Amino acid sequence: MDNQIEAVEQKLKSLVLKNCSSRYMENDITDDLDLIENFNYDSISIIQLIIDIENNFEIQIEDDFLMMESISKYQILKNYIIDMISKQREA
Repeated sequence: MDNQIEAVEQKLKSLVLKNCSSRYMENDITDDLDLIENFNYDSISIIQLIIDIENNFEIQIEDDFLMMESISKYQILKNYIIDMISKQREA
């Protein structure tokens, strides 16, 4: 499971940086990161990130999760992806 978490985090960090308008490095992404406040994400960046997450992790993000306070917080987003992947494997 630890390897899975590391792989998810590595891929998510890559997607966060891809959709970021500023030049940040992977080590700038911490669990307390707020994509809007710290990385200047706007609504278009958030939408593109969600699309990239769904495509890359092959998950469907549920509508009730799509609130700014959830999707803008890196740790909440990371944990959600890990939970969704785990649920898919259990099914």
